[in-house]
Amino acid sequence: MNIPAFVQSEGNTFTITVPIGMQLRETVALLVPHGASVVITSEEDSQAMVSLTLEGAASVDVTVQANATLSVVSLQTDPGVVRHKNTVSDGGTVHVQNISLAAEVDHELRSFLQGEHAVSNVDWIFYAKHAEKHRISARNIFDAKYGGGEIIMKGVAEHTAHVFCDGMIEIGLQGGGTDTYLTENVLMLDGTAKVDAIPGLEIKTNDVKASHSATVSKVTPEDLFYFATRGIDETEARQMYIQGFLGDLTAKITDTAVQDILLEQIEQKLIA
Repeated sequence: MNIPAFVQSEGNTFTITVPIGMQLRETVALLVPHGASVVITSEEDSQAMVSLTLEGAASVDVTVQANATLSVVSLQTDPGVVRHKNTVSDGGTVHVQNISLAAEVDHELRSFLQGEHAVSNVDWIFYAKHAEKHRISARNIFDAKYGGGEIIMKGVAEHTAHVFCDGMIEIGLQGGGTDTYLTENVLMLDGTAKVDAIPGLEIKTNDVKASHSATVSKVTPEDLFYFATRGIDETEARQMYIQGFLGDLTAKITDTAVQDILLEQIEQKLIA
């Protein structure tokens, strides 16, 4: 395996450390084998982007120190349990972009915002079809003042797929001044698919701004008939729905190489 710069490997554990004040211009890309652990530390005042391709089960442990900014893109195309933990200090920002395309997904993300003005943004794209099962869970946990960030979970359930989408914002006693929100949006293409979209808020203090929403959109026979009257068959129409629905989060991926891989993976899944 070709190990990129800033990555150390010992056994099945990969360690990425971004030194104090370092501003990395290029993405650190890592292929993570099944069962491996990844430990990422973005030291004070640093800035970096890390791209992880998960070949199945994995654990990811991220630490963002004071005033550091770290983006983590995680693409899972093979089945496996994934556990991801972020810890963010004063003024730190973490932006996680998860992409779940595997047949079986059990992925849990927890962001612990332990410093004042800490920010956690989560964008999550998922696509389940046939009899696939996705269980995804994201939480932003605010334990200090003036925290911020958003969770956006957006995906597709097709055929007899089952998606369980669990989002939660937790604001502790010390989390006054927090400004955050959670959005879950699922496109259900078939009545035989099953979707559980469960947003939640737990607020233990005053003077916060926090909101959540969940929507499940359906494609009706009338929608498909509309396309048919314009010469677009059902298969192509469904593909257009999926690509359009996921397009906004896909466009937010700033690393063009990762974005190209994602578009290719979605295209392959569309025709599978």
